[in-house]
Amino acid sequence: MCRYSSRVADDLLDPIRTVIRLSRIAQQVCEEAGLNLAQYRALHSAVATGRRAYELAQATAVSRPAVTSLTNGMVRAGLIERQATPDDGRGVVFVITALGEERLREAERMLVARFAEVLGDAAPALAALDTDPLLAALDVQADRDFGKRRSEGRP
Repeated sequence: MCRYSSRVADDLLDPIRTVIRLSRIAQQVCEEAGLNLAQYRALHSAVATGRRAYELAQATAVSRPAVTSLTNGMVRAGLIERQATPDDGRGVVFVITALGEERLREAERMLVARFAEVLGDAAPALAALDTDPLLAALDVQADRDFGKRRSEGRP
């Protein structure tokens, strides 16, 4: 049940539709760079530090069972690799490889170029999405979706 009045919900619908349209552009660009959006999000999440499978599930917005297929495919493609965790010999983290970093940087270069091309003078409007309250709300939702707090950073 929507907790917003019909008028507020109507006011939110146009920006929501815009975000969905922007995500389609991002999806197309990532595919041109040889990645799907889940792979892009996984690489972005793993670039600074290794991530456990459940953390990649959160970052990629795929189910915990589906993350196994995602990580296996990314390992086979040479984008990430499995490493034992230093604190728990049984645990595994996924870390980005040199190829994964190269593919991520190329995708990000292409994303910036395409969004600058598509949005032109409106490109600074995207910066309005990079706010602490919005990012915090997205983190809270990810925690609700996956039931586990992220220990650091925003994937």
